[in-house]
Amino acid sequence: MDLSQYIKNISTAASTILEGMAVTFSHLFREPITVQYPEKLDKPMTEMLPPRYRGFLEVQMDICTGCKRCERSCPIECIAIDLVKDPATKKQAMSRFDIDMGKCMYCGLCVEACKVESTGAIRHTREFEGATATLDHLTFRFIPEGLVPLYKAPKDLSEVPVGEYGPHAREARERGMRDNPAMLEELREIWRKQNQTGKKKKGGKKQAKVTIDAGKAEKIKGNVVASPKGDVEKFARLLETLTAQTDCGACGYPTCYDYTKAMAGGADYDPSKCEPGGAEATADLGYAMDVYWKGPEAADAAAKGGGDAAAAAPAPAPAAAN
Repeated sequence: MDLSQYIKNISTAASTILEGMAVTFSHLFREPITVQYPEKLDKPMTEMLPPRYRGFLEVQMDICTGCKRCERSCPIECIAIDLVKDPATKKQAMSRFDIDMGKCMYCGLCVEACKVESTGAIRHTREFEGATATLDHLTFRFIPEGLVPLYKAPKDLSEVPVGEYGPHAREARERGMRDNPAMLEELREIWRKQNQTGKKKKGGKKQAKVTIDAGKAEKIKGNVVASPKGDVEKFARLLETLTAQTDCGACGYPTCYDYTKAMAGGADYDPSKCEPGGAEATADLGYAMDVYWKGPEAADAAAKGGGDAAAAAPAPAPAAAN
């Protein structure tokens, strides 16, 4: 290598180093990019995130219809909803609405199902701070105690009073951090006892039989007997009052009335399709179907004998189903 090439190489190396250091030195006189979170922020981070950011899920319970569309659309089953009959009002109410945010994959399918087909009660928020000591804290319980009545959605869904996004998720997160460890430990103890005694339930969604009390049976029987045979619409409306009346579509029909109309017209004899109504709705519908198709005596005998309501045997075809 000649001397001129050697000097050229040294010059190139020196200039390259100086160019790199120029960039480095320029940052010595700039404002720092990294800021202390959350103390040095100009405004809360939740206000700086995009509006469609997929943070924690929340549920606005006062506009929730209890249709369970979100629960059914969740691919990993992190949403759990329980419906019971309120003893005070004799109507369906929610006793549980839990979301396991530690399991949620933020796909948004539950939000889409509720937004498109219902009231938009469940939605993503811009809340994201989920650092906890244990995953138990991330189970959000939107019904901490008591029962929540089902919201009757108006025909025009634009009239639904959707509130501010975020406060429900924050409240559920605070409750989870405060209450969940003790609550989940209590549930684990119950599970351990059931497992030890061999009484743990198996079979997934299979519903236990529900016996109709005499007073309720008499009321249903009286209403059914008063419905003239062949009046499909009147009997269908009567059966509709025995369903959860959420129009959730779990039965395979667009509305509860469409389902009961099929039963009243003899096109469908299965009373167990009302998923939100559970075993109680199955028993009520089955008893009413037995009274209508088989007669009061046969219905009472089936109810006392623990028979499987109208599903026990096919009902005769109606004389005037048209």
